[in-house]
Formats: sequence, C-alpha cells, structure tokens
Amino acid sequence: MVLLAQISGFLGSGKTSSIIKMATEAQKKGLKTAVIVNEIGDVDVDGEFVKSSGLKAKRILGGCICCSLGADLVSTIKIVVEEFNPDVIFVEPTGVALPSQVKRFFVQASYLVPGLEFSPTVALVDGVRFRSLLAEFKDFLTKQARDAEILALTKIDRIDKKFDLPLMISALREMRPGTRVIGVSSVTGEGMPDLLAAVLGERIELESLGNGANPAQDDSVVASGVGNADFYGILRSDKDLDGNAIRALVSEVIEAMGKKCVEKTGRVLGHIKAFGESDGNCFKASMVDLVTGVEFSGNLPKSWKELRLSLFMALEGFGSEDMASHLKEIISETSKKYGLSVEDLHNHH
Repeated sequence: MVLLAQISGFLGSGKTSSIIKMATEAQKKGLKTAVIVNEIGDVDVDGEFVKSSGLKAKRILGGCICCSLGADLVSTIKIVVEEFNPDVIFVEPTGVALPSQVKRFFVQASYLVPGLEFSPTVALVDGVRFRSLLAEFKDFLTKQARDAEILALTKIDRIDKKFDLPLMISALREMRPGTRVIGVSSVTGEGMPDLLAAVLGERIELESLGNGANPAQDDSVVASGVGNADFYGILRSDKDLDGNAIRALVSEVIEAMGKKCVEKTGRVLGHIKAFGESDGNCFKASMVDLVTGVEFSGNLPKSWKELRLSLFMALEGFGSEDMASHLKEIISETSKKYGLSVEDLHNHH
C-alpha cells in the first residue's frame, strides 16, 4: 500500500519546510517517503531544496496539478511508485491550487496504481499573515480551507500564543466546522508530531469525487489572480566572494521585486523564493512580506565564484509579463553592482 498525502496551502504558508520536516520524521519511523512538488512557473525552487535535504522528489512545472497539469500528476504518481517504491508520497501543490480538484486526480491515479490509499488533506494557513490574508484573500483562502480535512496554522513560533493563537484557531474552525486544527512550527518542530500522526493515522475515501476537474472551468491559477515570473541561470565572479555576498545579492533582488509589487498594488501578497547551489552548498531564500524580509535556510558557501540560482515569484495583482520584465532588469542591475556576469539558462531548463 502507498499513502498519498496532499499538503496544500496558500503561497508562502510553509508547505515545503513542513513536508521536509514530516518526511524526515516519517523516515525515522522506518517509512520510505517521496515528494511530488508542483510549481506554477518553469523554474523549480522547492523541488531542488527538497532533494538537497536528502529526500526523493519529482517535480511538475509550468502550471497547476489541480487543473491544467492533472494528467501529469497522475503519471508522476505512477512513476514515483515504480521508481522509489515509497510507503508515503507527500504531494505539494502550488499555492493557488484547490485541494478538492487535486483529490479528483488522486482518484484517477488509483485506477492506474493498485494499492493507493489517501490521507486526510492538509491545508496550511500562515499564522503570521493570517489577518492580512483574511482581509485581502478571504474567498480563496476559505475555498482551500473547506477542501481540507485538517487545517494547520503555521509559524506559531512567531505569533502570540496566549491571545492571537486561540482567536486564529477559532476563526479557522468557523471556516470549516468540525475540522481538526493543529498549530505547527517547522522551525521549532512544535505540533509537527501531531500533524504527522494525523496524516499517517487516518484514511479517507475519494471515490465520490468523480473523474476529474474541467481545466477550462476550474483553472485555479486564473481564479486566484496571481501572476508569476522566474529566473534560472548562473552568476559568475572573477574573484572569490563569501556567503555574505550571496545573502546580500539574493536579498536585494527579492526585496526589489517586493518593492515593485508594493508600488503597483500597495502590498506584497504572494511569495518570492529562490534556490541556490554553489560547490555542493545549497540554500533556499524566501519572502512573503517586506516587514519580515528575506529568510534563509540551508547552507551558504564560505567562498564561491559561481552560483547556480533559481528564482520564482507568484504575486497577486501583478501581471506576469510586467513581473518578468522587472525581474530581468533587477537581476541585471544587481549583478552589475556585485561585478557578476549572468548566464540565463531559462530557455535551456
């Protein structure tokens, strides 16, 4: 038997870090795990970070597995089962996916892959941005929450647990009455054992969901109003630079895009993230708002002359073409500032 576990949630809610935490803990329990990561754009950030954490992963790029790439999800599940023979497959949809539509393609996969079982669907909700998401994106957030059997309020290490946490949990229970709500932190590990136990310990029936969503009517990317842009390439220096230079460079690019978004829409609502690799050292950078800033995880190299960088952003209220144009300009200007040459590999990725 192979357990399929969908870990959904809005952009920047902490899906990748939560999956890495749960998959690693599941392996300690003797379970073989694999991860399927979906990105709206053509550049893989989260999948590379998952692999750098020592986990087996497959990626699905260029759309959303809940609608336009549903068939790719079905075939990828089959490939993962045959190639990795896992006990558990964690599936990470894009931040604008609707979990109920992903479930429909799980049903299709069950016709091709004997022995599939389904865990309760988890929808992660960002505890730090909860109020702003509720104010600006309530309809979409509610749709995701109502599709889930388990709601996990993330980043609870950064919120007031005496006053704010109970209020947020109460609000989530109103969105999806009767649903279990678990507070978690992928940084401290708080709540993660409970979330993993809930994922591994229960099974749900999906047969009643039918034979799949209609991409023309149910395109969640279009419905979300989120545009996206990405970059994949190599940055080179003619002299040795240190990890601080990478931190400064990547932060400047990401924050500049965030400021462009604020200029246009008055806020940052979405997610900007990057994955970098140099001489075997891998890191991820992520930003969901300018106040919190850019957060890094993984390992920055102590010395480097070449950096392979993937960068992806999905932002509400910002057209994809404009976003891509701004990103290209910012990468060019920032690279010149640090004396770097840029080899854009996007067309060859």
